[in-house]
Amino acid sequence: MATRHFTFAELAALSLPPDQPEDVEYSDVLLHDEQLHVLKYTAQRRCIFAAPDDGRTYAVEYQAPLDTGDYEVSGGMPDNYGWYGDTVEAVEVEEHEVTVIKWLPVD
Repeated sequence: MATRHFTFAELAALSLPPDQPEDVEYSDVLLHDEQLHVLKYTAQRRCIFAAPDDGRTYAVEYQAPLDTGDYEVSGGMPDNYGWYGDTVEAVEVEEHEVTVIKWLPVD
């Protein structure tokens, strides 16, 4: 598995992570943003982006605040989107079509 380490400044220059998942629509660098898990106070998300310096595509996971509407939640948001250390490890990814089998109700 090929990885690359990005500094917080490099990711911020690429607008990573996005302020809202919908920001992907308005960016040439951000390709996809998806929710992986819901934690107690945050959502674990993954953002796919193209690195402009080497032309490769990478995925980085981060934590984002939950959209709770009018409900108050405790301030459990970690610093730096849950990234620890001086750099963030990104995994090189490529797009593949995947067939998924689902169980659906009988008509």
